[in-house]
Amino acid sequence: MALSKEELQQFKKQLLDLKKELLDSGASHRDENAALSDETGELTSYDNHFADMASELDQREKDITLEDAARERLSLINTALDRIREGNYGICVDTGEEIDKERLEAIPYAIRTKEAQDNLEEAKADSRPDDEATFETAGNREDDRLRTVDDLQREHGNSTSETYLEEEDPDKETE
Repeated sequence: MALSKEELQQFKKQLLDLKKELLDSGASHRDENAALSDETGELTSYDNHFADMASELDQREKDITLEDAARERLSLINTALDRIREGNYGICVDTGEEIDKERLEAIPYAIRTKEAQDNLEEAKADSRPDDEATFETAGNREDDRLRTVDDLQREHGNSTSETYLEEEDPDKETE
């Protein structure tokens, strides 16, 4: 059953409210995010302790991730508003079927039915390369270039191993 004009107006208002909320929160968030030197109060990053800088960079990375997610959501909202104007809001872009009203109430910027979205996500998961690096234990890897620290220490020893400590220093003069 197609959406009524009242339902479309309700969804349009909900989308516009979401858009305004995103834009308002983005503007206030940008004001809080000054340059890294402003955040730390330092002119350069050379004299800061590594842990202090790591904390600042970690926070900046989180902020960027949140901004990217907000930008993506804003794009989806704009697409949904365009679809309302074009008269195809609530119709799946992949199958042409109507999107359940309950789904639109939960995610007003949805452009696919639940089934089509699941199929898309499954296809994305299947298209990932099989040769991605993993942290599997030795012997189970197809690509043995990635080895654990334990593997390397067993193979080469380390600076605290007894054999390393017992070796003579080649620079030491023998008498």
